[in-house]
Amino acid sequence: MTASSNRLSENKRSLIAVISSMVVVNMVYGLTLPLLSLVLDAQGISKTVIGFGILVQASAGVVTAPYVSRLMIQFGPARLMQLATLTTAISLMALGLFQDVVLWFPIRFLLGASAAILWSASEAVINELVDDNWRGRIIGIYGSAGAAGFALGPIVLITTGTQGLMPFAVTTLLIIIAGLPLLWLQVDNHNNEDDEHVNLLKVFRLLPHIMLLNLTYAAAMESFIAFFPLFGINFGLTSAHSLSLLTTFAIGGMILQLPLGWLADHVQRQRLLLSCVFLTIFGFILLPQLILSEIIGPLFVFTLGGVEGMIYSMGVIMLGQHFRGAELASASVLFTGMWGLGTMLGPVIVGIGMDFLGSNSLPYLIATIYTCYLPVYFIMRRKLK
Repeated sequence: MTASSNRLSENKRSLIAVISSMVVVNMVYGLTLPLLSLVLDAQGISKTVIGFGILVQASAGVVTAPYVSRLMIQFGPARLMQLATLTTAISLMALGLFQDVVLWFPIRFLLGASAAILWSASEAVINELVDDNWRGRIIGIYGSAGAAGFALGPIVLITTGTQGLMPFAVTTLLIIIAGLPLLWLQVDNHNNEDDEHVNLLKVFRLLPHIMLLNLTYAAAMESFIAFFPLFGINFGLTSAHSLSLLTTFAIGGMILQLPLGWLADHVQRQRLLLSCVFLTIFGFILLPQLILSEIIGPLFVFTLGGVEGMIYSMGVIMLGQHFRGAELASASVLFTGMWGLGTMLGPVIVGIGMDFLGSNSLPYLIATIYTCYLPVYFIMRRKLK
C-alpha cells in the first residue's frame, strides 16, 4: 500500500471518529435539555429557573473557550476528545444519581465544559481533514450525525420515560459506544513552533457575522429543544407526541443536510445561508398553525429541522473556507464559545418570555431571535467589504 493510500485510509478513519463525536455531543443536548426541563417542571420549578440551569451548562463553553485551543496545541485533539467524551459520560450519570436542582448546577457546568471541548476539537479537525471542493458534503454528513444525536435524545426518553435513573444510564452507555471510534483518531498534534495560540478577538474580527450566526442559532435551537415539550403539552399534545415531534425535527436535520450539503458545494454559500435563515423565520411563525395536523404537522417539522440545521453547518463550512492550522483551531473554539453564549442567553430570554407571554409564544420568540440577527449580518458583512 502506498503512502498516499495509507494517508487516505487514515483520513477516513479519522473522519468516522470525528463524525461519531458529534453524535455524542448532540445526544447530550438532545436528552438533557428536554429531560431536565421536564423533571424540574414536575418538581414545580419555574421556567425562568429552568432557563438558568441551561445557562450554567452553556456558560462552561464560554468560560473554557480561552483555554481550549491551547489544550489542543499542547495535548493534540485526539487525546483531548477522548478525555472529554469520558468526562461527558461520567457527568451525565452523576445527573441521574443526584436529582436535585442545586446539585445539578455544578454537574451541568462540568457536562457543558466537556461537551464544548469535544465540539471545538471536532470542528477544527474535520475542517483540516477535508478539501474545499468536498467541504459542503462532508460537513453535511457531520451535521447529519449531530442531528442523529439530537434525535436519539427524545427517542431514549420515549423508550425509558423521564423518571428515575434509567434515561441517564441508557444515554451514558450510548455515549460510550458512540465515542469508541475516537480511539481510531489520528491527527497530528499542533505542538510545533509555528502553531501558536491565535488571539480570539482577532479571529472574531475576521469573520464576525459567522461567529454571531452560531450565537443566534444556539439561542434559538437550544430554546426550542428545552421548551418544545412544555409548549406541546400546553398546546394540547401529549408528552409522548411532543417528544416524537422533537425527534422528527432532529431526523429532518439528519436527512436533509445531506442534499443541502451537496448544494453548498454548487451554489453561492452566503445566499444559501440567508435562504435558510429566512425560511426558518417563516417556518417558526407558521408552526402553531400546522403542528396539530396529523400528516402536515410531522412533514412540516421534518422540513423545518433540516433547514434550520443547515444554518449551523453553513457556519462550520465557512470557518473551513477562511481559516487553517492554529487559526482554525482558535476559530473553532470561538465558534463553540459563541454557541455556549447563545445557549446561555436564549433559554433564559425565552423562558422569561414564556412566563410572561404564555407557553404558546415559543415559536414566535424563536422567530424573533433569528429576525434580530439579520440586520447584524448585513451590517457586519458590509464593513468587511
